[in-house]
Amino acid sequence: MMLQKNRGTIAVLFSIAILFTFFIHPFPASACSCARPPDTLTAKNLSAAVFTGKVLQVNERTDWIGMLSFWDKPVREGFDVMFEVQSTWKGGDQQQVLIVSDGLGGACGIPFQLGQEYLVYASYGELNELETNICTRTILKADAGEDLQVLGSGTVPVPSANLNWNDSLAIVIVIVIIISGGVLFYLFWFQTKRRR
Repeated sequence: MMLQKNRGTIAVLFSIAILFTFFIHPFPASACSCARPPDTLTAKNLSAAVFTGKVLQVNERTDWIGMLSFWDKPVREGFDVMFEVQSTWKGGDQQQVLIVSDGLGGACGIPFQLGQEYLVYASYGELNELETNICTRTILKADAGEDLQVLGSGTVPVPSANLNWNDSLAIVIVIVIIISGGVLFYLFWFQTKRRR
């Protein structure tokens, strides 16, 4: 009796694992390749936002929903970085701004550090989010003296509401799909076993 119960449990777990693999697809790998960044004024003109700011939050982004084989919309992995804006030259006057950076290594991401101050050059990407990477002139503010001199004095942003983000919806959807598949399989398996 115990052996049959263990077999049933193993069969359910194995079925859930198999079901899960049908929804997963691999992501292509890419390597970072940059041309030399443009000069300061050209970089400003090409960017949607140019500002100095202090990093308030860095959250790793994993778009789990993009791992589903039927999901054909663009996904973005990397880091969501929340900045407290100190001065701005282009792209708005918000006190806080969310910037997306690619993953590190071959994905051209910038390793933003909590509490550090940066001069950021950002543009709108494929998902209409402000993003930056190592191919731009984004740099630690302490090392941006030449750029800051060329840019001149910026404007101070006006107070605004704090931004918050939540990317857990995709994780919840994947978990619900897996659990639902497992329950359906178990019910099907239980019904066929009962008929025997």
